[in-house]
Amino acid sequence: MLPPLDALLFLVGLTSLTLGADWLVRGASRVAEHRGVSPLLVGLTIVAFGTSAPELVVSSAAVLRGQPGIAVGNVMGSTVANVGLIVGLGAIVRPIMVHRKLLQREAPLMVLVLAAVMVFAANGVIGKLDALILVGGFTVYMLYLVRWAKSETETGQFQAARIEAHTKDTGLIRRPYVNWMRVAFGTALLLAGASWMIDSASKIAIAYQVPEEVVGATMVAVGTSLPELASTIAAAARGLGDIAIGNVIGSNIFNLGLVLGTAGLISPLELTAGTVATQVVPAMIFCLVLIPLAYTGHKVARWEGILLLCGYAFFLYQVL
Repeated sequence: MLPPLDALLFLVGLTSLTLGADWLVRGASRVAEHRGVSPLLVGLTIVAFGTSAPELVVSSAAVLRGQPGIAVGNVMGSTVANVGLIVGLGAIVRPIMVHRKLLQREAPLMVLVLAAVMVFAANGVIGKLDALILVGGFTVYMLYLVRWAKSETETGQFQAARIEAHTKDTGLIRRPYVNWMRVAFGTALLLAGASWMIDSASKIAIAYQVPEEVVGATMVAVGTSLPELASTIAAAARGLGDIAIGNVIGSNIFNLGLVLGTAGLISPLELTAGTVATQVVPAMIFCLVLIPLAYTGHKVARWEGILLLCGYAFFLYQVL
């Protein structure tokens, strides 16, 4: 049984993270629109950041507080959860149709970034040079994606639907100061929620005598993946398969490139052989499995979703 106060603090932190990310995305999106930024660019930047903001803030804060195990566990656990839990549940709700271009470009890149992480972790630490390469690679990817999207009508429609899904707000007051207040309060909630989650996760790890990276890969990872879970299931239910899968693959690239890279720039991240075996390797397996599943008829069927969920349950079992 979880210590009551720590469990409550974890839930409060999780709620604050979720609300903070939502307010930040809504406010920043409206501010950008008022300044003439296209919905496409807003979708590629602000919305992409917003859905992964919990992972970024939690992992960075954990490293700053001297708890890198939570940061590493959060990134790897989120990567596995995105594929096993989120795609699995989404496919069970409704089989997810996948566009060939998404598989040809983003999916191999996701595997490539994770392979780079495995190479960097071979000596037991992700140093600042490794982290700089991850962040630099992610930056190049984002710049390429923006340039590519401008010339793709289909991508424009894809991102327009995505930004609408994340920013639609009936009765929203469009006055600029209201949107800036959303940005400010959203950021404050993100920071506060991250602090509370890290505090509670650390105490829970001590209470149960388990490594911090285990708590990070399970409780924290699932908690910070809730924005992706909500948006992916909603997209799958509406038959928007490209958005559902694109959200997951994009989130994994974001987490492995920017989130892990940023944490590593703050302080080198140590990865034990156990962490690599129980978290990094499973993350690679799940990412590799997703590609052939999506190639079978260019969709993830319900039975494949069940298979992914079973795999995620086994991941939790072997981690714990």
